[in-house]
Amino acid sequence: MSLSSPGYLWLSLTRYANKRTRKSRLLRRAGIWTYSSVLRANVFLPPPRVLLNGPPKSGTHLLSDCVSLMPRMMFSGRHFALTDFFTEPAVRPDGRPYEPGTYPALDRRRLRGFLRKCPQGMFATAHAAYHPEFKTLIEELRLRHVVLLRDPRDLVVSQAFYIKREPLHYHNRYFAETLESDEDRIMTCIRGLAPGISSHKELFSIGELFEGFLPWLADDSTLVVRFEDLVGARGGEDDERQLDEVVRIGEFVGRPMTRRQAGWIAGKMYGKASLTFRKGQTGDWRNHFTEAHRHAFKEETGDLLVRLGYERDQNW
Repeated sequence: MSLSSPGYLWLSLTRYANKRTRKSRLLRRAGIWTYSSVLRANVFLPPPRVLLNGPPKSGTHLLSDCVSLMPRMMFSGRHFALTDFFTEPAVRPDGRPYEPGTYPALDRRRLRGFLRKCPQGMFATAHAAYHPEFKTLIEELRLRHVVLLRDPRDLVVSQAFYIKREPLHYHNRYFAETLESDEDRIMTCIRGLAPGISSHKELFSIGELFEGFLPWLADDSTLVVRFEDLVGARGGEDDERQLDEVVRIGEFVGRPMTRRQAGWIAGKMYGKASLTFRKGQTGDWRNHFTEAHRHAFKEETGDLLVRLGYERDQNW
């Protein structure tokens, strides 16, 4: 990929915008419009359509950077949360999430129209828990679906600091002005917030959030990627494992590559100036969790870490 390619342009637009630009909806829209103009000149890309998915703060920006740097693959400019397409609240009237096996009604026609506007050779990004109708739609549109997961403890810490500093987030004022300490913010991300406490939007507990994504692990047509495998040595992990993962993703999205090409991508995608980037280090939860956080996390998640393979048992 050349430095003038659309994928590299997207990285430049997102990484090197100044702080003022990042906090302005108007300027963000202008940036997206500029990028969309480039898209209109690059319509002859080979299939497939790709969907990059994961819980908020799981590292989807890093995954997006990775895929956008692959040959003849571009970001479509389309991002969504599945809850945007629900025709009823994402939680039951009592404020609790739906029981496993039951799901809120989905505006399938509107979501289909949204996804069809992602051209071949491009990818959309999403925060979309499992929903049977959504899975069927992915299959009908022949989307290559990639789900990124991350140690939920690191995700909690990343989420707490992100909400505190991001003025456009629904819960920013509550996190920045009402909660008195980072310890309180981390605890809130573990326990969650019901609608009406700080916003009309709920904040799911960490257990509720991950339970929604777990069914994707059993979906044979979904490629599950781990944040820890993607960050390499700069994120506290292993460079060889990172190259293996970049190659594996490339194969899945129809962009096979050599390890040398994967190394070039790995060297360009890890940008500390990206829009939602804070540290990108694995295991950072150990620097922030108190005993109270550990206890609350275990209460909220049960054996989640064991099921995900991050721990052998609950004695951590």
